[in-house]
Amino acid sequence: MKELDFMGEVITAFDLGKDQVRTGMMTFATNTELLFKLDDFKTKKEIAKILDDRKNFVKYQWEGGDTNIGKALRLLMDEGLSASHGSRADVPQIAVIITDGDPNDRDDFASALLELRKKNFIVFAIGVGPDRRPDNLRKITGDPERVFELEDYDSLRTIGKELVDKVCDKEQNDEEKPDPCDKEEPCDGAMADVIFVADSSRSLGDISFNKLKQFAKAVVKRFTVSPIDIQVGFINFGNDPIFEFKLNSYRDQDEVMKAISKVQYLDTAESMQLTYTGKALQMLIQKGFLKQNGGRGGKVPKIAIIITDGEPTDIDATHRLAKEAKQQGIIIFAIGVGQWRKQDEINLLASDPDTTHAFVVENYDSLSFIEAGLAKKTCTAAIQAISKKPRIYS
Repeated sequence: MKELDFMGEVITAFDLGKDQVRTGMMTFATNTELLFKLDDFKTKKEIAKILDDRKNFVKYQWEGGDTNIGKALRLLMDEGLSASHGSRADVPQIAVIITDGDPNDRDDFASALLELRKKNFIVFAIGVGPDRRPDNLRKITGDPERVFELEDYDSLRTIGKELVDKVCDKEQNDEEKPDPCDKEEPCDGAMADVIFVADSSRSLGDISFNKLKQFAKAVVKRFTVSPIDIQVGFINFGNDPIFEFKLNSYRDQDEVMKAISKVQYLDTAESMQLTYTGKALQMLIQKGFLKQNGGRGGKVPKIAIIITDGEPTDIDATHRLAKEAKQQGIIIFAIGVGQWRKQDEINLLASDPDTTHAFVVENYDSLSFIEAGLAKKTCTAAIQAISKKPRIYS
């Protein structure tokens, strides 16, 4: 089955894993069937084993039948990319449809397309053979750039790399969602002073604060940490900020990650902590990047990563000091987490453009979905800031 060979090559090009790319597969003719779900397999090896053993697909050998694309689209929406089958709300939801003919269920196809348009899916369509219908392929994808037309199934392999590149292309993905082809590699060549600013108010709780720390460590793991590469500091705040460790406190990645693990959640039964983000920003501006605290000055970028789950208690001061920080050249990445987050508040904290510097996620578990994107953007900002004239972020 040439389609299986092709899909096997495409699937194994991705960085598969529980917190990276998940993949499923379905088939359709007169009837439709989900072959395996997004959360059925965790590694490339598991999927390759299934695809390589043709006995798993004997009953799907060609037997004729109708081309019920409408029915297939409904299965895709109802089950294939559903949360109950392993789909995640904060990652790109991508479908690749391969077909060689005109839909037989035209009425159902038309109504399914209307429903598909309401979904935030990224759909690629591959039409194969002389009976392919380019107009229907474009209707399925909503974008002619995501349509492939081939003369026969032998030609599938010729588009494998191009398909993978397009799926991985940032233009095909929400900027706040992770790149499905991202590999966990350090950002060599980046030099920056990076300070995490962590909300430690009562609304988080111990469990969420630990997840925040796990996220910070996962981001640091992607950095090359040293006095001549990226330096890392950490400010913890509630009613008042605490400079847990400074940029020059630790000299390598392992030391920094151990230090983050030791940071204590500030809220206690005796001392309720509110969200004084303005005070944290004031410490960031006045002390964060001083020479005696490890700040290297000059063209070395000053970067802050702020993680918070609520509206600032000192909202006016927060707005004023966020503006002041950016006027002083501090690049701010702002992350809002949970039900009390407000997109406009996160945008005000973040540097421009907020499409690049502001992130909003549903909960602290979802932080893992933006880990790679944030690390990559931090590294890119660091490299760009050093390679060009200083720029004031506002």
